[in-house]
Amino acid sequence: MKAKRFTLRQLFSNTKFLIVFSIVVAFIFWIVVALEYAPVVENEIKDIPVKIDMNNSVPDKLGLQIFGQSDYTINVTVKGNRYVVGGDLLTADDFEATAQTAYVDSAGKHSLLVKVTAKDANADYEIVSKSADYIEVFFDKYAEKEVEVTPRITSELSEYTPDNYLFNKSDIFYNVKTVKVTGAQTEVNSVTAAYANIEINKKMTESQTVDCPVVLSNGSDMDAKYVKLNGESSLTIPVTLPVYKIESTSTTVLFKNAPSDYINKPLGFTVSPSYVKVALLQNGADSTDGLAVGTIDYSQITPSTSSFTFNASDIKNAKILDGTTTFTVEVDTDKLSSKTLTLPNGSVVVTGSSDYTVNDVDLSSIGNVTVVGTSSSLSSVNASMLSAKIDLTNVTLQQGENTVPVTVILNNSGSCWISGSYTATIYKD
Repeated sequence: MKAKRFTLRQLFSNTKFLIVFSIVVAFIFWIVVALEYAPVVENEIKDIPVKIDMNNSVPDKLGLQIFGQSDYTINVTVKGNRYVVGGDLLTADDFEATAQTAYVDSAGKHSLLVKVTAKDANADYEIVSKSADYIEVFFDKYAEKEVEVTPRITSELSEYTPDNYLFNKSDIFYNVKTVKVTGAQTEVNSVTAAYANIEINKKMTESQTVDCPVVLSNGSDMDAKYVKLNGESSLTIPVTLPVYKIESTSTTVLFKNAPSDYINKPLGFTVSPSYVKVALLQNGADSTDGLAVGTIDYSQITPSTSSFTFNASDIKNAKILDGTTTFTVEVDTDKLSSKTLTLPNGSVVVTGSSDYTVNDVDLSSIGNVTVVGTSSSLSSVNASMLSAKIDLTNVTLQQGENTVPVTVILNNSGSCWISGSYTATIYKD
């Protein structure tokens, strides 16, 4: 049987085929038209980084650097077919922006021409405009100098404290005495002073520590754009403003290294003068117990040593206002006695060094030890209660004979103490 021949006429007579064929042809036609006659659009690409290449450039060879702003960006408008430049098809990464430095031959602000190109040499669009044709860049040589910092009060107040309070500019305390100014030579060389600006808006009744901005000056305050202070674009430093309260107060004395029985109930004493007119530092500490004129170490107290003198100028938390220059403290030692003991064998230890032992120490050089207390307390004290320590930590011994401090300890006694200071001789071969 002879097979039927399939003809093109029969194919196009098939309704289903015609539908599919029409769709395919229409799609191809649409693609051709879209590509050939696609609308031309413009699109703005933002924040393209501008590169300033200083390597082997004219300013680089002249020793010039960039100061101030160094990161620049630019926007461009591109024109092309929508399917090439539309939407987010292009980003800043598709472009290269460079600033020309060929004409920078001196210090100062220069306008650099910015050139923008597509990274793809075959890009099918054109750059029609830029947000800026030039960028302003400051060039100069590098310099640095140390400048002394001076505190400077900025306030509309005529008085900084209420009545009965005291504040003196000369008392202002700050640790940062100088700043290192680095950057553009022109600005660095013009700096003549640095001020820590202290802003006081209300009268003070307490001492306070504030963070103060440091301002450079060349005779007038500078808007220093091209320098840094201690490596920072802006710098603040802590400044303490001591405020004192004027009052009349009683005087007292402090004790240290007291045996346990005397910690809460020290030996009796009197201070002369017993009252004084002062300006007391207002730092939150309780001053109701009076002005402490000094500190007495119990090791200084003996039956025959009961009078101690302190200079008013050594008191750190007060200013004496009535002319008093010294204070005398009389400690009641009438009931005290003393006993002399010798350190027993084996009671001395050496610490802080593996190179030396007690065998290297001349124990006789320590001498006798004086113990102080009441007669009844001393009756129970004996040499076996003594021990001593020689700490060689951070001590550098020289060749031959060396004198080192000795700490003598009285054990198991809360009512007696060791009087005086002691040393020992240690030998280094």
